[in-house]
Amino acid sequence: MKYENEIFKILCTLSLITILSIFFLNKCNAQSWTASDMNGVSYDLSNYTNKAVLVDISAHWCGPCWSWHGGHVMQELYHDFGPNGTDEFMVFWIDGDAGSSVPILNGGGSSVGDWVTGTDYPIIGPNGEGAAVANNYTFGGYPTLFLHCGTGTAPEIQRNEKWVFWNDVLNCSPSFQWQNDDATLLLHPGMKICTNGNEPDVEIYNASAYVNLTSATLELKDPSGTLVHTQQWQGNLSPFGHTVATINYLITTPGTWTVKVVLPNGVTDTRPNGDEENIEVIAPLTNVHTDVTVTIITDAYGSETTWSICDDNFCYIAGGPYNDLTSAGTTPQTPVTGTIPPNNCVTFKIEDSYGDGMNSGFGAGSYTVTDGLGNVIAQGGSFGTQEEIKFETGNFTVGINDITYTTTEDNRIFDILGREWKRDFIDLPKGMYIINNNKIFKTR
Repeated sequence: MKYENEIFKILCTLSLITILSIFFLNKCNAQSWTASDMNGVSYDLSNYTNKAVLVDISAHWCGPCWSWHGGHVMQELYHDFGPNGTDEFMVFWIDGDAGSSVPILNGGGSSVGDWVTGTDYPIIGPNGEGAAVANNYTFGGYPTLFLHCGTGTAPEIQRNEKWVFWNDVLNCSPSFQWQNDDATLLLHPGMKICTNGNEPDVEIYNASAYVNLTSATLELKDPSGTLVHTQQWQGNLSPFGHTVATINYLITTPGTWTVKVVLPNGVTDTRPNGDEENIEVIAPLTNVHTDVTVTIITDAYGSETTWSICDDNFCYIAGGPYNDLTSAGTTPQTPVTGTIPPNNCVTFKIEDSYGDGMNSGFGAGSYTVTDGLGNVIAQGGSFGTQEEIKFETGNFTVGINDITYTTTEDNRIFDILGREWKRDFIDLPKGMYIINNNKIFKTR
């Protein structure tokens, strides 16, 4: 019995030493830093121990870093849950290259792009500040993400699709403990409307950690600030759940509209952070020719790209996914031409399944949409998960009996293939036609 007591004392002593060693080792390894961002504003990591803090260590010349940054996952989450949202989340972007400078971060020199435009969270890099912060972490290469939850050593987390990534951030559970009823609205990407108007969609988020969200009130204000519509939302969102709700009001006027969510579960929202969102409403391009051509140049990951031109009931043309390349580069795809009915409002939508668009360091991919008159309807390539453009076709069709085209020379007309048609059109098949630039096109 005596020896057993002695052994027990020894084991207790060793256990205590082990616990203390882990405690002090953790304290010694805890990342703690103070640094100034590219605008000279100083930040101390120790001031954010009550939030989930994401430290993105990248380099201005790094293609994969640009791809992650260009997906806008961090920007969207920072907007929704950062200081101007629920204020539970913080992001720091660190350029770990000691040669970082303000001109480089704005897209000059060896940079793969403009890191500043569209980024609201602090950017730390110039004057060696970024390299000094990066030295507090151990990592194998760029990019790398570290998630701080209070004090201690931050674990590295993976880049991922937005809501999968956010679920990893929510594991920082001490930062997300709001107990009361709380509904917020997530970032709105803006809205393109048709001439006769469109109903806006908004995304509702349950920011409570303990209470299901079953009802709320949505308030819509026009660009003058006048409340024009109120409606009830009902559902059943678990904590941290989100859903899309359609506001039953036709918006016909361009400008900045505002939506606010109030009275979660019928009670006063005691944390109104992030309850209001702007909707930037853009009028459509009108009188577009009914013949439309889509030209796609894919980057190395063509399999991620799909597109379509559709109205509310039918898709007229579509394309993708395409083939991938074995390395960074581009592939011009065969242009696709289709005919849209006249006086119709449609949406060109292009999507990237990874969420980094077509021009994020793996080849300068792009898209161009033109009409039958050669007008450019839409073009681009730098976007996140998707981009949408609305446009309306004009009335470019005429009946056979309405055609009176003649030339002063020989009264001749040719179709797009160079075939001659008789002036009285007696041998044209029955249908609808357009005439443009001395050529005739059958539209239906």
